[in-house]
Amino acid sequence: MVAALAIALTACLPPAPPPIDNSQPLPAPSWWSGACDSGNYAGGKALGAEYRNVQVCGPRPGADGAPNRLVNFFPGAWGELEWQCVELSMRFMYLAYDVHPYGANGKDVYDNYSTAYGGGLVKIANGTVGTPPKPGDVLSFGPTVYSAFGHTGVVAQSTVDASGNGTVKILSQNDTADGWRTLTVTNWNVSAGVPGLGAIPGWLHSPQTDPPATTTTAP
Repeated sequence: MVAALAIALTACLPPAPPPIDNSQPLPAPSWWSGACDSGNYAGGKALGAEYRNVQVCGPRPGADGAPNRLVNFFPGAWGELEWQCVELSMRFMYLAYDVHPYGANGKDVYDNYSTAYGGGLVKIANGTVGTPPKPGDVLSFGPTVYSAFGHTGVVAQSTVDASGNGTVKILSQNDTADGWRTLTVTNWNVSAGVPGLGAIPGWLHSPQTDPPATTTTAP
């Protein structure tokens, strides 16, 4: 009877979501016209940094003094401003994990995320032992005296040893000239190490990108 009940309960469970391969390229945004939406944003261009076919675009509203253009990824979606940092993180999360855009400045992308927006992402606090940022994760940076809005970026590479030391390379829009920035990891704590970027509270991670757990059978 117990075995039959267990089988019945298992049959009622929804199937596990399929794994996500974070090495595969993502489709071009359906709302774009041309590379970096150049058909809608005059002068739109790729700055160089790219991960899974998701490009960092410019010109930069900050250093280049470029205007913002409001876009909606789909009808009724929360609007994002090209080419602010938040647009990049929201574009990546929508294309990679089907997370619907939500209200946030760069500093709020981590804190304001809810599973109600989709994607099933989890929040990992900076400094969590054994859990460095991984490719496909999305970080927030806190505010500084230079910017009350903070910053956000997408992890493209992560090289962290068993002691929690190493580097993380991110896509960083409305920031560096080429769209890349390298962060330092010391004892599991990730830091930008520059005055313009604040403390990192944590990052959003998709469990679907984790390798499947291995099981062993006793002899």
